[in-house]
Amino acid sequence: MMTISELAGECGLSETTVVRFINKLDYTSFQKFRVEMAQELSEITVSAGSEGLKIEDGYQDIHNDDSIGEIKKKVIISASGAIHDMEKLIDGESLERAVSSLIGAKRIMFYGAGGSSVIAMDAHHKFLRLGLTSIYESNSHFSIIRSTHLNADDVLVLISHTGESREVLECAENARAAGCTIIGLTSYINSDLAKVADIVLYSSTNDLAHYTDAMVSRLIQLVVLDMLFIAVSLRIGSKGKEAIEKSRSAIARSKGRKK
Repeated sequence: MMTISELAGECGLSETTVVRFINKLDYTSFQKFRVEMAQELSEITVSAGSEGLKIEDGYQDIHNDDSIGEIKKKVIISASGAIHDMEKLIDGESLERAVSSLIGAKRIMFYGAGGSSVIAMDAHHKFLRLGLTSIYESNSHFSIIRSTHLNADDVLVLISHTGESREVLECAENARAAGCTIIGLTSYINSDLAKVADIVLYSSTNDLAHYTDAMVSRLIQLVVLDMLFIAVSLRIGSKGKEAIEKSRSAIARSKGRKK
């Protein structure tokens, strides 16, 4: 679950040395190396048979001999525990800064790679309903191009569980060069996204075992973005309320049309 920076620190080496080591093992990226290592460790755990199957990309402590009822209970406990612990995880000052930046932005761009893409789309949908100028691209090349055309009046919201997605970091570099404010939503304090972002909101932490997993962190990401959306809509007052009603009316009319 470590980032490349954390692994280098634990080994007392530079990140460059770690990269060279990974390259010598014929891996083209740290992410691929980490995924294959996790898969190999899972296979060892399963073959041992003592603890059963672990779902490393979902919820902890689910075993291959668990009943449907036990799986249901464990998933609910894992997810609800993660949401409950958000009070300790989300920094109020960072949240306030993010809300202020979004309100003052001329344009807001949302982007997430892989599984985070749907989270970015959901946020785009919310802020679009507020009548704000919101941008979203699911295609990584389009997003990278979009990010180069942002400026100091804009805000770029980047979502990445690991904070190491190459496309996300490329967007961040482009936006930073243009003077654009970057809000990063990630699970890792020492990730590259956390380092490059002006404002960082965390969707999990290594210290809290309930939600070190990507699937649970997506639930947290949705809740954090809901916090931002609600705070922004309340701050802009009647303008936001009118925009939401206008959006609702437009959708209602489209649903009422005959084919």
